[in-house]
Amino acid sequence: MKSILKYAILLLLQFTFSESFCQTKVVFEQVQIYSTLQPTANYWRLPTDISLIEQSLDSGVFKEFNLVRVKPFKTEIKTLTKQSQIGKIVIKWDSTRNIPYHAYLELYELDASTLDLNKAIQISQQKKDSIQSVWGIAVDIFNEKHEKIFQKTILLGIMPIQNVGMGRVADFVPTIPINLYKAISKGVSLISNDINNLSFIEAITPQAFFTDNYWMPLVHNQPRIAFDTSKQFINFPSSGGLQLLRIPTASLVKLDFKNKAVNYPFKNIIKEIKNSRKEANSNEYYQVTQQLRDVHANKDYTILTYLEFNPNNTFESSTNDINQTLNFLDGIGNYIFNGRDTIGRFQVKEIETEESKFYFPNKVYNGYDSTNQFEVQAYKKPMSIAHSRVVSGKLYDHKFKIQFDNEQALKTILVDDKVVMIIEGLVKPRQMVCLPNHVDETFRNLLILIAYGELFQSPN
Repeated sequence: MKSILKYAILLLLQFTFSESFCQTKVVFEQVQIYSTLQPTANYWRLPTDISLIEQSLDSGVFKEFNLVRVKPFKTEIKTLTKQSQIGKIVIKWDSTRNIPYHAYLELYELDASTLDLNKAIQISQQKKDSIQSVWGIAVDIFNEKHEKIFQKTILLGIMPIQNVGMGRVADFVPTIPINLYKAISKGVSLISNDINNLSFIEAITPQAFFTDNYWMPLVHNQPRIAFDTSKQFINFPSSGGLQLLRIPTASLVKLDFKNKAVNYPFKNIIKEIKNSRKEANSNEYYQVTQQLRDVHANKDYTILTYLEFNPNNTFESSTNDINQTLNFLDGIGNYIFNGRDTIGRFQVKEIETEESKFYFPNKVYNGYDSTNQFEVQAYKKPMSIAHSRVVSGKLYDHKFKIQFDNEQALKTILVDDKVVMIIEGLVKPRQMVCLPNHVDETFRNLLILIAYGELFQSPN
């Protein structure tokens, strides 16, 4: 933080001065770039061809001051290796000494907390939380006497958003490199004498996804089915017509362990909990009933389960902790009903690792077309895919499994050990890839309803 603060203060102390340029020549001497967030990564490194940045300067600040870039000159791309090099421009004009003006471009990736140092930046906390990184983009112009006659800096906030991509989100990469390069180039084009120094500009970019051998082959160039959740129903098109699903609020009833009444409805459940749970008397227990409605098929379903709440754990506890804040009581409840008929049972497991499925943190893609992949770091060891939660069981005469990933925003649904649907969306579904399968619409709709049941959205 101290180094970021130092750099921010340095930018604040820099000045802006403009002359009345007549049309004359400028040489784009150097662009230097560095990431304080991921200094050893590759995603932020510039391509050999930086013509997009050159065009942004030509149509932007150079045009504003009537400067014409000397095009045969090849700009030096200086990739910094340590943070102490930030802001240090070394003037060395061996071959361009006779050119009247000399331009430099500085590109530095900073932590989003940098925005807190500039009180002039007024953005909502929600938007601030969406910013994954901030790029300080500075243009410096010197005259023949080595005097800095122009300097302006903007702060470009990179805000990754959901798009058609699906898979494991690349958590440390703000977007795929080509999109990051385009966003930076656009930021360069906005630098002018009219903007305030350290002005904040946001860039909305599609998310990046790690390459993998699980989701990527399944979602590659596959059509997405979009869900509409703007009203009280979840609706989406299908071959059987418009599907309408509804998930009412789940009901929660606390079990009273002190109630000794003979007719207390939870008497037998409490006895079963006491016989199976070591910490039964120090924890709290709840019956959860989740209603589900398939309007198109005119079917009503109910999920009945029991939850254990451990008050000694906080909701900030990691899902990797053995003792969860909220636990499903496997073997007690966990029923699925169609009307009054029991049609299935399930169990819930936290953290389940795939034996032969991996994601590759050294390469990313856009989550749609896997033919374009980008290397983002040297670390090449594949990482096992570990689902944060898995709901599995039997439904009618079929085995089913719902895997939760990306902090529950990605649901992978399997029937009889085969992936049939991949759905993206946190609390409500947003889009889906439906794989070739023999699952009928009613069964598929029930699986979607279960995946987005309110009881599985618990904040472990």
